[in-house]
Amino acid sequence: MMNFFRKHMRTIFLITIVGFGVGIFAGFGGYLFGDRTLGNAVAEVNGVKIPKKRYDNLFNQVMESLRDEETDITDELIKQKRQEVIQDLIQEEVFYQEGKKYGITVSDEELAANIHHFKGFQKDGRFNQQLYFQILAWRLRMTPREFEESQRRSIIRDKLREFIAYSVKITDKELSLEYVQRHNGNMKDFQENKDKFYEELRKEKIIAVFNEWYKSINNTIRIRVFAQQFSG
Repeated sequence: MMNFFRKHMRTIFLITIVGFGVGIFAGFGGYLFGDRTLGNAVAEVNGVKIPKKRYDNLFNQVMESLRDEETDITDELIKQKRQEVIQDLIQEEVFYQEGKKYGITVSDEELAANIHHFKGFQKDGRFNQQLYFQILAWRLRMTPREFEESQRRSIIRDKLREFIAYSVKITDKELSLEYVQRHNGNMKDFQENKDKFYEELRKEKIIAVFNEWYKSINNTIRIRVFAQQFSG
């Protein structure tokens, strides 16, 4: 069983990590740091508490993954990972709240299909409920309800990202003009590189659209971080 865990740990770990892609967000600004605690919360987004238990679970998973990879863990690295985890959880909550505003939902059937898809929870190519419960309890230290709620949030986040990204369109004229500008007027290899260049340009524009969307909502987001709750 432990050999199985080690074999699939990377996959299982990635299931639970909340990430938004390098370069999309520097982070939601305007954090209000406070010394007093708010029950068992590490932060608050628009009045919604982020439980310390959720923070502890994610932070422990990050650190266990680093230890599994035999990373040299320094005090500076620990501090960095603590900051990244709290930022990820704040971003997750922002995306979740914004997704709900757009009417984005996840059905129970969609959630089940998502979980059954992960190879880390499969045995002989099929979802194994006993293995699922064991991994949650032994490795992730989460109840099924907690894990399924985190996955529901992740699906809503992904749907919102897809919804925003879908708005990005690039015409053939725009593509060729951009190529000319970046290659000093040389169109010699345009046809050969067209598809690759299209994907690169679209990725850049998606990041720009996300940043514009972020700016449009940033002034309306109220974030409070209770520093002492996750500083040690």
